[in-house]
Amino acid sequence: MNHPHLPSEPTRPSLPLAWRRTALVVVLPLALALLAGCSETRELLKPTPLTQIDNKFAPKILWQASAGAGQKSDLLRIAPVESGGRVVVADARGQVFAYDIKSGKRLWETNLKAHLSVGGGASDALVVFGSDTGKVFALAIDTGKPLWQAQVSTAIEAAPSVGDTDVVVRAKDGSVSLLKANDGRIAWSVNHNEPAMTLQGQSRALLFPDAVAVGYDDGEFAVLSRADGRPLWKNQIALPMGRTDIDRMVDIDATPLFADATFYVVTYQGRLAAINAKGGQTLWSRKFSGYTDMSLDAHALYATDANGIVWALDRRTGEPLWRQAALAYRGVTGPAIENNKLVVGDKEGYLHVLNTETGAIVGRTRLNGGLIDPMRSEADTVAAVTRGGDLVVFQLP
Repeated sequence: MNHPHLPSEPTRPSLPLAWRRTALVVVLPLALALLAGCSETRELLKPTPLTQIDNKFAPKILWQASAGAGQKSDLLRIAPVESGGRVVVADARGQVFAYDIKSGKRLWETNLKAHLSVGGGASDALVVFGSDTGKVFALAIDTGKPLWQAQVSTAIEAAPSVGDTDVVVRAKDGSVSLLKANDGRIAWSVNHNEPAMTLQGQSRALLFPDAVAVGYDDGEFAVLSRADGRPLWKNQIALPMGRTDIDRMVDIDATPLFADATFYVVTYQGRLAAINAKGGQTLWSRKFSGYTDMSLDAHALYATDANGIVWALDRRTGEPLWRQAALAYRGVTGPAIENNKLVVGDKEGYLHVLNTETGAIVGRTRLNGGLIDPMRSEADTVAAVTRGGDLVVFQLP
């Protein structure tokens, strides 16, 4: 099995409903603290107040535009997608907008008339969205013209992965389907049993010329044959442990990363691991809990944990290089990397710039509304969507 680089943009019962991510991270620990009568724990769970910084590297806003209706619900995480000099974003009602990434000029808009909860995936030709009823919509990325529709088993809670000839779509029931990019025909679909309770949302699959890599809600990471969906190898990144369904949640909700024949995978309440792509063996693994997308450079892996602490870890060993706890409990996004700096957003609308060598906060600015994870970094710019309904494109000095 070959492992070439990823395409530039493929890139829960007992309880009847999925838990919201904010409920798990904030409300649940607070409830446990109240039951335990621990006032010190309650204090720790408050958003860490911001302190004054030497704001040398404040993000430079290039332009802002409408991303449609605001995403007030924490169940929504409709992030932008970039491809071919365009940035495409949608809202929960199915309004889709495309802009020129440099100028901010609106290129087209269309209405899918469908409820969305996550963003799309794109290639140089297509942008694809999935709805809460399992409908898949493909639009021409240069015009927004509808090209085809398809139907998968249940709601789509991960952005589709789009290649030149195929589209990979994940459904809430755990199934993975490969559709033909020219007409939406389903070439194969494979099932996977999901736990009774999971976090809201799923990680995006990774699409390779000969394989599809998928992180499941039970902590399993698998590489499937692109030809027919059969498993080539599997690795149980984290084992569900504990007495309750909540304790046993080990979802892989962050999109795995791939570089130098290695996958980097993180679970909620579980582990962060580096996996050898040639056979699935674990190279290193450490205890970690995260659900937001990660970033990497030649030396380090950057990740935000479930408490909002930002980490840099050595890619070879997994050993921490630094941790930045000044943003704990602020609803921090995963880190995006641009111009040798990191940027994360928080639920109050602040963008924070971090030094990649030390983790020091070296820049900050505030936008209108909390930031949606993930932010997209491409072509010397970062695109972000706020819960207030703004698309913001910026650079890091």
